[in-house]
Amino acid sequence: MDVDYITIVINAILASCTLGTLIVAVITFRQAKAFEKERTRPMMQAHLRITEDYASHYELAISNVGQTIAHNVCFRFDPPLPELEVIELNERSERSHFNQNLLSIVRERLLCEPIRTWVPGYEITAMFWHPTGNGSATSVEGLPEKMTVEISYTDGHKKPTKYVEVFELNAAILYGIAKPKTSLYRIQKDLQEIHRELKSMREGMGYVSADTSRVY
Repeated sequence: MDVDYITIVINAILASCTLGTLIVAVITFRQAKAFEKERTRPMMQAHLRITEDYASHYELAISNVGQTIAHNVCFRFDPPLPELEVIELNERSERSHFNQNLLSIVRERLLCEPIRTWVPGYEITAMFWHPTGNGSATSVEGLPEKMTVEISYTDGHKKPTKYVEVFELNAAILYGIAKPKTSLYRIQKDLQEIHRELKSMREGMGYVSADTSRVY
């Protein structure tokens, strides 16, 4: 076996290794780029939540919890939002009086045209689901206990990626079960914590501990 042949074989092996290293580097770079894009993507979300006046209504909360701006945000409800007259709303409700159908506000804000930009951390809320007060499985507005909202949007890249996500709006898991931590509740918990800290400070300074507890 002559020297030239051995040199050719060695060079071929080195070239193959170099090519393999280059391919691995390209794949790694693409994976890192895809990971970074996914990590910093916009991320819209929607859910129903209780309010302090939880017996009156639940609110629809929509926000962008991602890292970047969501573009061309569109919404679609399934089933579509009912369109009841105000007279019908008041006939169905045993707790509230309506001067307008609040779902018309949701339509105007969300369904008329795409929202061009939605910045990270921005949230909107809207009165959405009013219990009838008679145990009905549908709201005063005619909304079922379980429905979905589809949110479609794109990111801000030159070749934008389109995201389509569907969220369940489930009033059944809120109605008559959960109660909100209201402002009064949070104040009471803060007062309890302050009282515990003051008591600990007194004992640490050698004062005789007195029973000054309060129930908030």
